[in-house]
Parts: sequence; structure tokens; C-alpha cells
Amino acid sequence: MKAKRIVQMAGAAALSLGMVGTFALPAYATAPAVDGIPDGFAAAQTLQTVDVDETILPLSTPDGAVDSAILKEEREQKEAADAAKAAQAAQQASVTKAASSYTGKDVPAGVGASGIVTAALAQLGEFQDCTALVERSLRAIGVPAGDLGTQIGEYTGLGGSLITDGAYAPGDVLIWSGRHVAVYIGNGQAVHGGFGGNQTVVASAFIDGAPDGVVRFG
Repeated sequence: MKAKRIVQMAGAAALSLGMVGTFALPAYATAPAVDGIPDGFAAAQTLQTVDVDETILPLSTPDGAVDSAILKEEREQKEAADAAKAAQAAQQASVTKAASSYTGKDVPAGVGASGIVTAALAQLGEFQDCTALVERSLRAIGVPAGDLGTQIGEYTGLGGSLITDGAYAPGDVLIWSGRHVAVYIGNGQAVHGGFGGNQTVVASAFIDGAPDGVVRFG
């Protein structure tokens, strides 16, 4: 009886071992063998992740040639603008200096050479040709100037004196025969008509070179 009990216990143990062998290691839990790689890699089924840092790459700029060209162009534009402003300021300063004591556009009445200067300066900015400027300036002091031209004899014929000693006085009529006439106002300056679309301006008395004749009234 005891021997039978031992046999039964041995059978139960064998059955338990068989179940362990059958169920302890299911088929899906073992890694299949892969030809061509080491056994250690076949047995280890671990998931590996790779951390990638997010790197912001700076934008690369072209070489300095482009920037230099842009800077050069901007510099040249600025220099041109500054030069234009300086020229305009110089011209305005010249006009202001000569005409600072005079306002208005009407041709005032006057006597002698000072009246001619005053009348000429009163016409600054008006649109007219050079002969109209001189005609109106002469009429302001009572000289009966009609439709004048650019010949010396037309002005001496009205009672003016031809000046030949090279001395200029304010109020003198400067004549470039066949080309231009102007009114001298002193300090090497004259009032000219017929500039920039027939505008009346103050500019150098020698803008067209030395005049061919100088005629003085009064």
C-alpha cells in the first residue's frame, strides 16, 4: 500500500513537471532564431529610441558683397540728396540776402537808380522774360520803356548813359547784346528774368560772362 502511494506521488510530480514544461514558456515568449546575426541579438528584443535634439540652424547670409553694394548705393543717394539740399539752401540764402528788405510783387514807384533796384527786387518769382523785367523796372522811375530788346542802343535811346569805366552801380542795366539783359543790384549780383521757365531770380551779375554794355539811368 505504501509502495502504491509512492508511485501515485511520483506520477503527480511528473504531471506537474510536464505542465510546467508545457505552459511556463509559451511559444510567443521566445524569440525566433534569425540566421546571420549573433544569438545575443536574437534573444534580446528591446526597443531602443534615439533622442534627437531640436536644433535651430541660423539662416546664413550671403557674403558681404551684396551688403556692401547696398550700403554704397544708399550712401551715394544720401550724398546726392545732401548736395541738392546744400545747393538749394545756398541759392535761397543768396535770394534772401539780396531781397530781405523787400516784400510783395507790385512794381513800386521810385526815383533814380535805387528805384530801379527796388522795382526789380519786387518782381522776384514772377514769370516773365528778361526784357519785361527791365521794362517794368525802368517804368517805375518814369522812363517810358516800350517793348525793348537786347541791344545797347535801345537803352541809350531812352536817356541812359553808356558806362565804359568798368564800374558798376546798383540800378545799372546790364546788356549782353542779342542775348540777355538784367538789373545790377550790387555785390556782384543782378536780378534776371527768363530763368527756369521765365522765372525772375537773383543770380551772379556775370552768369553769362561780362556784359557787352552797361547803361545807367538817373
